Amino acid sequence: MMARYLLNSAVLTAPGSYTYRLISADEARTWTAAGPWASTIGYQQTAEALTELLGVPVAVDRRTITMERTDEALVFRLVFPPGSPRIDPADKGRLTAALLAGQYELGLLTRTT
Repeated sequence: MMARYLLNSAVLTAPGSYTYRLISADEARTWTAAGPWASTIGYQQTAEALTELLGVPVAVDRRTITMERTDEALVFRLVFPPGSPRIDPADKGRLTAALLAGQYELGLLTRTT
């Protein structure tokens, strides 16, 4: 049975082949509405931002997962323009409205083998 997760980065959780494609916020809302999924979002503010963006409650859960063949993950990833500084480690997990104004991407990560 396929498992579905929310991740805050596109990580390869086990050896294998994966596909990753960007999706729209509407596609992400459809994905979350389609069935059960488990959150692996580690920061409260990230969970709150996803709750607002997706329209469903997103829990904080710092667990580690291992994706199996056919598992999917909706990935919420902060992106920064080329040449801009990365987020200060002391500020990790703190999202501001300005930061979220277009500085994120949503993607679907699928383990294929």
